[in-house]
Amino acid sequence: MSLSRGYSDAVASPEPDLGVFQRVARVDSNPSRPMALPWQQYSDMALAAWHSLLAQQPEETEVQRFLELHPSMIPGGSGDVGPGGHHRSDMGAVFREPDLTGRGRRFEPDFIWVTRSSGLITPILIEIEKPSKRWFRSDGRPSGDFKDARDQLNDWRSWFARDGNGTIFRDRFLFLSEKYEDRPLEPQYVLIYGRESEFHHGGGHTDPRALRYKRDQQRGANESFMTFDALRPRYDHGNAMTLTMTACGPKVHAFSPVYGTSPSISEGAVVLGDPSEALERSIMMSDERRAYLAQRWMYWQEYEQTTKAARDGLHAREAGIE
Repeated sequence: MSLSRGYSDAVASPEPDLGVFQRVARVDSNPSRPMALPWQQYSDMALAAWHSLLAQQPEETEVQRFLELHPSMIPGGSGDVGPGGHHRSDMGAVFREPDLTGRGRRFEPDFIWVTRSSGLITPILIEIEKPSKRWFRSDGRPSGDFKDARDQLNDWRSWFARDGNGTIFRDRFLFLSEKYEDRPLEPQYVLIYGRESEFHHGGGHTDPRALRYKRDQQRGANESFMTFDALRPRYDHGNAMTLTMTACGPKVHAFSPVYGTSPSISEGAVVLGDPSEALERSIMMSDERRAYLAQRWMYWQEYEQTTKAARDGLHAREAGIE
């Protein structure tokens, strides 16, 4: 598709004087373009589906697949976990079941965000378990399931502590051109486990408030605990996607149901390639919206490629989500 063509042709207007800029990347603002669901409608629908799933006592794999299709519900993508990350992750991307291979044992967290701030790179590693698992036994001692899940956070911490693994992580998961080599890694470890009802009266414990306090004291450095009931769609994660890391690099697995393209995706769209399968897998989108996103994704790919090929002049990008 040529850059001279696009969905917004119907409302095209004469190109204004660009001044010092060679070209300007313009957002499609055509009011008749296929739109995503309004945020509140999507949030209500997703939360209802989530509560329905939890009520069915799902297996861990069912929860995993649900969250892969609703990345706005996965904590950690916008500085909401850990010391920062307000620059968020490249492309709003969260990795699904990524492979941590390097020195020592191999591990596979359920999800990883890689967020950035002015002084840090913050990988957010997330472990989920079957929601029906209990935090504590009836005698108030930590359950074996909880101790096993908690120990996985220690495994990941030990992986990052080994010489060379930080470099391996950067090379693999910071997949855009800038590697931020001067910024230290400060991983955060998140355990999503159990139900909030265990810490209410009638949840099986004589003093649930004391056990909630005891649970929170189990957290180590750079760790967060939360129950599955705490998860809900976050507006600031709405423009997210899940990625699969393959031997050939990252590929899009699914887009958030309210995802929208923008000029900021151009470099990442080139790296991530064809979004067709991911769009087909994405839910709560009309066929027209999927086709529109595929078209705009290709548009921004071509914009990036032709801009790099030109190598002359200054280039500006409008802000906004399509």
